[in-house]
Formats: sequence, C-alpha cells, structure tokens
Amino acid sequence: MSGWLVGIPSDKHGAAGACGDEESVFCLPRIFAKQVSEGVGVVGAQQVQRVVGGVPWLGHVIGLVRDPLAFLSSLRAGPAVVRLQLAGRPVYVVNTAEAAHRVLVSPVFDKGGPFMDTARVLVGNGVITCSNADHRRQQPVMRPAFHRDQVARYAPVMGDCVEQAVGGWREGALLDVEACMYGLAAQVVARTLIAAPAGRKAAGVMAEALPVLLEGMFRQMLVPWPLLHRLPLPANRRFRQAQARLEQAVSHVITQYRTSEAPGDDVLSLVMAAADEEGRPLDDTEVRDQLLSVLAAGVETTASLLAWTLHALADYPEVEGRLWDELDRELAGSAPALADIERLPYTRQVLTEVLRLWPPTWMLSRITLEETVLAGFTVPAGADVIISPYALHRDTAVFPDPERLDPDRWRPERVTAAQRQAFTAFGGGRRKCLGEHYGMTETLLALATISSRWQLRKATAAPLRPLPRFLLTPKAGPLVATRRTPVAHGRRADGEQQR
Repeated sequence: MSGWLVGIPSDKHGAAGACGDEESVFCLPRIFAKQVSEGVGVVGAQQVQRVVGGVPWLGHVIGLVRDPLAFLSSLRAGPAVVRLQLAGRPVYVVNTAEAAHRVLVSPVFDKGGPFMDTARVLVGNGVITCSNADHRRQQPVMRPAFHRDQVARYAPVMGDCVEQAVGGWREGALLDVEACMYGLAAQVVARTLIAAPAGRKAAGVMAEALPVLLEGMFRQMLVPWPLLHRLPLPANRRFRQAQARLEQAVSHVITQYRTSEAPGDDVLSLVMAAADEEGRPLDDTEVRDQLLSVLAAGVETTASLLAWTLHALADYPEVEGRLWDELDRELAGSAPALADIERLPYTRQVLTEVLRLWPPTWMLSRITLEETVLAGFTVPAGADVIISPYALHRDTAVFPDPERLDPDRWRPERVTAAQRQAFTAFGGGRRKCLGEHYGMTETLLALATISSRWQLRKATAAPLRPLPRFLLTPKAGPLVATRRTPVAHGRRADGEQQR
C-alpha cells in the first residue's frame, strides 16, 4: 500500500555492505554466533535467535527506518527464522523461500502482523486485508469482477486510457514518470472498476493522497504507538487530511451507486449487486472497505510497476533494444490489443523481472493462529511473522547475479520450481492477489504502447533507487521523451506480414 534512507552502508541497490570494524546488524555471522553462545531467544525445541543492535523502547526500529531493504536483506545471512523487536513488539522474520511458501499457503498463518494491521488503517477489512474466515465469504463476491472474461471487456478501455495519457507527451518534454503513471492508473480504475462520475473523482483523490498516506502508514507500521500518531504534528495532520479527503470521496461514490446511478458493468456495480452464500449483500462498511482496496491496489501497484519499468529501461539500453525488436516485429506501430499480448513474451518477461527486483509489496506479514514449527523453529501462537519479497528475490542460489535486470530468467525453459516458489510479488496460496491478471493486462498494454512510440532517457545522473514507504516506489530524476518510429517490417495486430 520516505526519504528516510540515511547512514547505513549499502550499495546502489540497497543491498547490505560488507562488515566493517564495528559490530552491526550487517555482520550477522558474528552476531548469530554471539547469540548462540549467550543462549538467548529460546522459544521451543529450537532456538529462534534475536538479532542484536536494538535500543530500549524502539528495538530494531532504527535499523528499519534507516534502510529497511538493506536491513531485511542482511538477515538472510542468519538462520531461516530470526526475531526482531519493533517498539516492544516481537516479530519473526522468515529468511528462506521454502519457509515463506509455508507461511503463505498454510491455514496456520492468517492475515495480520505489522504490515496488514497498518494496511487496515487505510482499506479496512477488505478482501486484501481480511482474516481467512472473512476471506471465505468475501472472495466469491469479488472474484467475478476480476475474471478473465471481465478483464477482456476492460482491455479496450485500458488501451484508450493509455492512448490518452501518452497522447499529450511532446518531443523533448521532461516527464515526471511517477506522476504520469499515477494519473494513468487512476484513469483506468475510474473507467473500469468504479466508472460512475463520483468514482473518477475518488480515483483522482486516491492518486493524489497515496504518497502522503503511504509515508504515514510506513511510520505507523514501524512504530505502532497510536498515541504518537495522534499528536498534532505536521506529518500526522497531513495524513489525517489526506485520509479525510479520501473517505469523503468514497462516501460520495457509495451514495451515488446506492441511488441507482451506477453504470452497472464495472467492478463496484458487480460487488454491490453480489450476495454471499447466505444471500446477504454487502453493507456500506463492507462496500467501503472493498472500494478502498480496489482503489489502493488498482492505482498504486500498477503505477509503481510501470514507473519502475520505464526508469529501468533507461538504465538498461540492451533490454530496451530487445523490447523494441519484439514490439516492432509483432505490432509494427499499431496499438496493442488484448489478442497481441500472447505474442509479446519478452515484454511480459521484462515486467516480471522488474517485479522481482522491485516488488511494490516489499514486506508481507502474517500472524500465527496456533503454535507451529517453521523451518525447524518453534513459533508461538499469536506471533507476528514477516516475509520480505525484496530480500527473497535476491537469493543468489535461485537468482544468480540478482541485482542485474535479466528478463531472460523468465524464459519458459529457464524457469525453475525454485524461482516460482521464491517469487512472491503477488503473494501466494489462497490469498494470492485477485487482481494479478487485471494488473498485468493493464501494464502490458501500457508498456507496449509507450515503448513502441517513445524512448525515455535520463535527464540527470541521479541513480535509480528504491524508496521504501509502505510500498516500494522508485526515486529518480525526470525522463526526457524522444519520439521513435517503429521499424517498417513486422506483423500488424491482425497477424498479416508487412514487407
């Protein structure tokens, strides 16, 4: 669902640096050896080691605030499960793909923990954040709205939104790519998911408010002290004001749909017309939670993936060149349609590899419903458990040279079972993202359109860096738009060969 990256030794990708003279959280082999000798952190038959370096009251919050990506990545040098302290709250961090898979698929683990608890501040008890018990009722209501047949009906609208968004670009223009992609994603949500006039306003409010909301939610996640976040501080006031604007816009949407002014064929119409297994429709609170879930996921994650991809292509011209070759060969300058997507495997590989390197949801959390053994370690009932897709996606045993953008990792003949298990950008198990097909369809159509017509180049030497807020967003300078002309030979969308 920023700007705090200071002081921790890391490379340009945010990976932990080598051990120095001082003992720190990044010198984990030494620290874990010390923990074993001290005999701390015994939870069951096996010991869950506590990472040292915390301070009174805050625990390990300082390390997470300074550079959370480096901090969590560094923990992988230790055992499969370790324990942190976040402002008095013990948290278990999972460091292997096998253990993470178990957490995501086992009914012993439910939605909860610091990430999910904070997400509920924004989206309530919607399908993304609800408990497993509530999910059994909510998923059948939401699933038809994201069925492949429904997405096929949205695809032409998605294409129209992309055409309108890039139609205003001009040769040599300096583009704030993040703002452009937020605007595009908001338009798509407003025309497919919440298509009534009030829905368009709500999508725009969400796009404007999300940066402030995500920054505030990041603070609340790391320091879960409600009284602190109610103080009349400027950051707290900005958060409350943004949340109030969004709540007001959502309330207007629900009122409009309840008074029979709904379009009838968008996601929210389908949700409001649906009933659960007992024939009970959603009440206004449940509709509000689903609406906010759709807005947050539909705007932020899609916009973030597209922004990351466009910035990455500016840094990797050889990848961009191969992307152009595929688009020129298969589209020959025509606008992409849903039927073209299956002929664009490299385009899909580029997006998948960007998701591996910079997953928007860089942290997932769960809570244990009962005591369980995870990777040989006993984890108590009611424990908060954290998974970092960002860290797991950098396992050198699964992804060699993990900091390199290599779309060929995802060629069908190269994909391994270990890769599929370690790749957690969309979650996993029964709670895997319902909107995966919707989001990938939108981003494929958008990337194919943009890269067919434009080359985006860095305007400054500012490096591309991950900015961990509640979700992971890119921090980079503007890009310069240069119009490009596709090569003359290729296939049009109808499959006819051009000469």
